[in-house]
Amino acid sequence: MKVILSGATGFIGGNVLTRLLSVPSITSIVALSRRPLESTDPKLKVVIHKDFLKYDDEILNQLKGAEACIWCLGKATSGKEVHMDYTMAAANAFADRLLDGLEGGRKMRFVYLSGALAEKDQAKTLWLLGSARKLRGEVENKVLATQTQHPGHWQSFVARPAYVTVGEPMLRFVMPGSYIPVEELAAALVDTAVNGSETERLENSDLRRRGKAALTAKS
Repeated sequence: MKVILSGATGFIGGNVLTRLLSVPSITSIVALSRRPLESTDPKLKVVIHKDFLKYDDEILNQLKGAEACIWCLGKATSGKEVHMDYTMAAANAFADRLLDGLEGGRKMRFVYLSGALAEKDQAKTLWLLGSARKLRGEVENKVLATQTQHPGHWQSFVARPAYVTVGEPMLRFVMPGSYIPVEELAAALVDTAVNGSETERLENSDLRRRGKAALTAKS
């Protein structure tokens, strides 16, 4: 299986890349990155991409045959260009140009990394970080709408993790349900890309359950 990954130089994206490299069924990984990556694993191909608003034939030809994309680009504090414009430029380009390369009725799965506080209801009044939360929620809505434009060929999923940690936090007993170790999140994102999901939006509890199961199966 061939998978596209963005954000591989980031904290979460880097852990997703490590997980992708460890899964035997994933035979090819194409990382879209502005700068080279240190890994020399033969499964990984790094495509240097300077402008995430544009996808020319040279870039798209290297992505043909991909059955999934895990989109981890940007930080929580990144603005509209990164979260909305970059994400939808990729989703639209992939939906328009890569689906014809899939054989045997296979679908493209697009897994978008959002956050637990993103608000899909654009009419809702929010008192805390309203603009940022609505922006991420609007991106979620647009990503999910992409599959209605390509029925039978495209699946969209939104991952909504809470606070992402390195391992189990010291205060885990007083903050249950409000965090997820990055290893579990990475495993959940990869598992969703490989196997899909019955639900379009995966909340923190869904991601933890799925990540734990994937990591246990590996061991």
